Amino acid sequence: MQISRSRARPAMGTLLHIAASGPDPDAVERAIDAANQAVEQVERLMSFHDENSDLSRLNREASHMPQRVHPWTHEVLRRAVRFAEISDGLFDISVAPLLVQAGLLPRSVAATLDCGRWRDIQLLPDCRVAFARPLLLDLGGIAKGYAVDQAIHALRRRGCTQGVVNVGGDLRRFGTRPHVVHLRLSEGIMPMAELIRGAIATSAPRTTGVDRLAQPIGCIIDPKRRQPWDRGTRVVVAAPSCVVADAFTKIAALAGPACRPLLSRFGAQALWI
Repeated sequence: MQISRSRARPAMGTLLHIAASGPDPDAVERAIDAANQAVEQVERLMSFHDENSDLSRLNREASHMPQRVHPWTHEVLRRAVRFAEISDGLFDISVAPLLVQAGLLPRSVAATLDCGRWRDIQLLPDCRVAFARPLLLDLGGIAKGYAVDQAIHALRRRGCTQGVVNVGGDLRRFGTRPHVVHLRLSEGIMPMAELIRGAIATSAPRTTGVDRLAQPIGCIIDPKRRQPWDRGTRVVVAAPSCVVADAFTKIAALAGPACRPLLSRFGAQALWI
């Protein structure tokens, strides 16, 4: 008999939901605990808002001397640089000064528009990182996806046979039963797909209005125009892992359908709504 458990709580500036099933209820509970801890660790390491995080220390010190970081931080930076390379800079974690300027990230003494760009990130052996020039990085475009993947790994390592992790719309699942994924549109909730395994992430342009009770806090910056992306198109990306889906929502939003060959290299697909 399969026992199912689920939990939800705030995390990473949004809502984290974890659900899992397995033959041993105690093992399922321990697995969900471990998945929660994985998300918490990613948040501790990669938060722009926490002055004690790996990311904040890099932003302060890595242009002066190499900094040793957690292997997860090093891995996310490696992936971010790779996504920047293959997208000709459309995916760019060095746009944090523009996010600060727009009021979407807290003010930083390093937030000048004269900061370097992603090519100034130097990934060194032994999980060390250096910046060739002063940089201000933000990992908000990739860390959620990575956190979802680490939580899924925690569930699977502890014997769960079915699981889903959703962090603010970045979602991954495994198992044999399909999971209906819904998309929130202006006209209501729409069922979008049945997902058995793999990941889905979404991005939408930042829109504000005086008649809205709450304003969205996310934003995609176009590194070429140095402006927020505002084309009015919602992008949904499905991929084998959530870190790929998360990063590619930004690339697909900015590049449009022209990026389909690049998506296919990663086993991913995109839908522009």
